[in-house]
Amino acid sequence: MSRFTKAMNGVERLEVWLSQILVIVLIGVVFLQVLARFIFHWEVLWTLEAAIFCFVWTIMLGSSIAVRRGLHYTIDVLPRSHPFIKTMGYAGILTLALVFAWYGTIFSVSEWKRFSQPSMIRITFFVSCIPFMGITSALFILEKILQDFRGTPQREVKD
Repeated sequence: MSRFTKAMNGVERLEVWLSQILVIVLIGVVFLQVLARFIFHWEVLWTLEAAIFCFVWTIMLGSSIAVRRGLHYTIDVLPRSHPFIKTMGYAGILTLALVFAWYGTIFSVSEWKRFSQPSMIRITFFVSCIPFMGITSALFILEKILQDFRGTPQREVKD
């Protein structure tokens, strides 16, 4: 196993760990909101933002993990095992990932001066998941390209 693959294993483990933490926080925050609103008749303004933050970050992290594991939806019109089809698929995914990374970074930086109203948290922290997903997806697809080029077997999907 190459050093790059080991590094990507570490990145994936970090993303899975972050996703698990964010889902737990999401469930806790939504539960708190339900208790506060319907049991105690309080309004807790920050819980909606926290839930949205956790939800969006979980989606973007999961999308990147799915790129590495090959779990995104595919349309099997042509045989996937054909080298040309595989190359075009990788090129498309890499292009899209780089677009997310580039324009997501521009968007995140441009939002630095904007704040969310209830919590006064910078909007950058909400939208920085876009370039993060783009960068990690690009790295994961580059790993797949290198594995195909070297002829090493693709990583098996863990359940």
